[in-house]
Amino acid sequence: MTEPPSKTSNHQRLKEMMSHLTPKGALIPYNLCFDSAGCIWVASKGGLFKLDSEGKEILFEKKNMFPKKMAAYCHVLCHKDRIIFIQTEDKADLTEFRILDLDGNVEHESFIDGKIQGFAVASNGDMFLTKQPPKGADEFFIYKTEFDLPLGWEEFVSSDDYCFQSLCFVGPGTLVAATCSIPSNIYSKQSLVVIDPESGNIKHRFSCQGKDSGQIYFPRSIQPYREDGLLVLDKTGRIQHFDREGKFLEEAARIDAYIGNGFVVRNDEAVIACSGIVMAPDGESICDDWIECIKLDGSFWTEK
Repeated sequence: MTEPPSKTSNHQRLKEMMSHLTPKGALIPYNLCFDSAGCIWVASKGGLFKLDSEGKEILFEKKNMFPKKMAAYCHVLCHKDRIIFIQTEDKADLTEFRILDLDGNVEHESFIDGKIQGFAVASNGDMFLTKQPPKGADEFFIYKTEFDLPLGWEEFVSSDDYCFQSLCFVGPGTLVAATCSIPSNIYSKQSLVVIDPESGNIKHRFSCQGKDSGQIYFPRSIQPYREDGLLVLDKTGRIQHFDREGKFLEEAARIDAYIGNGFVVRNDEAVIACSGIVMAPDGESICDDWIECIKLDGSFWTEK
């Protein structure tokens, strides 16, 4: 029996993309941010890249010679005109933590045991991270330290029921974390929790695993949105809008499933780091990496 035509955007999106990352060497991008000058910083398995505000020109690059040896979930964030870049070599099980100025000069370098998964920084400089659960672990943590003294990561929140994954500092008094039951698989129970960033107390929990409106399916990136909300991009490609209390408000945008790894908000658009297998103009299937923008007005790539 013939398969129905695919409803996914499986073509190479050369006309739609903001920046084509593969030719630049930014292979498999996970996160990106904008600095105070509007330049784009991209964290990828290929390394760290600074692009101009349109994503056309490389202004700085710190390439990894062997991208395939790097682990998932590298991060880049801008805080006080400094760039925080975090990456892990897959087999080393040791996370590299660096703070750079806007020219790419390293001002601080240290190492953290384990593989990072989620990272967030508050406006006051408090930093939070989660790690990929090591095999056999039965307790899971959110770690905390300060930007001005980025050493001595302390166990801040713990759980023996679920691990912590993506993180986002939404605003004063509000740290949001995605949680997942262990072992992590398609049957895992998932939710989002709101945490007091001072005490570490979990205020409340919202959402659950699923693909219906208001449900989440392995969140990949969480970002603050407007004054009272947050956006959640998950593996389904949906960017869902919740208020700070966890009430589902709307589906702000939708791209294809499994393509988006991370995003930031600029001018009411989501600027998304994308990676996936696409069909090139000559009909060949290739791995491609790019940045693409989508309006947060209910826009979508393809049929819902």
